[in-house]
Amino acid sequence: MGYANGMWPGRPGSDSPKTKPEASDDQAGQCVLLKVINTTRAGTFMEWREGRDLLIPISQQLAPMQRGKSYVVYLLLDPKGQMIGSTKLHRYLAEEATPLKLREKVDLMIVSETDLGYKAVINGTHLGLLFKNETFQQLKPGDKTTGYIKSIREDRKINLALKLHEGNPQDELAERILAFLKAGGGVSTLSDNSPPEAIYEQFGVSKVKYKKALGTLYKKRLINLEKDKITLL
Repeated sequence: MGYANGMWPGRPGSDSPKTKPEASDDQAGQCVLLKVINTTRAGTFMEWREGRDLLIPISQQLAPMQRGKSYVVYLLLDPKGQMIGSTKLHRYLAEEATPLKLREKVDLMIVSETDLGYKAVINGTHLGLLFKNETFQQLKPGDKTTGYIKSIREDRKINLALKLHEGNPQDELAERILAFLKAGGGVSTLSDNSPPEAIYEQFGVSKVKYKKALGTLYKKRLINLEKDKITLL
């Protein structure tokens, strides 16, 4: 079901189509949390402002959207000047750190949970990753909080933290490794012989930095190093 003649399909169960709201750019460029109220072949409709609906075209959906679920969407104007939304935030928000600075305080909006942690919008302009083993609290899409630029990876992508720890980044990595071990029952198969890709996927750092952090923990007698595993002491 599409729309024509300036009419939206409207909400499910409605007796008549809803008049298409006039375009307004006062929120274009912003990220907001909205709830899905209907899905059609034209796209997904979300409850927007004062009961008016916002279209998320199929081409602007990162993955199929589910009715009744809420998503963080980016608001933009289509070529006709009508407001639409997108869940493909990476198209519109920067993933590289420039011009953000290390340890800078920032405003965060949680987008979604991943295997590593939480994807978040930074200052409404960038995307970053907040590692799950550093949050110590349950977060959900749309939650807003303050955080910090904890580290900038080799590919210039951004790692976030809710709190900054005193000390250098290498000490912070060591703390993350300890937290990872504790969460895994004291044992990890991610040793200093693991592939660089596996290390980067979990911690967002190079193998060289990871091995240095393991060496620090080993010298402090906090872990035991074996060829294929690490054990918390």
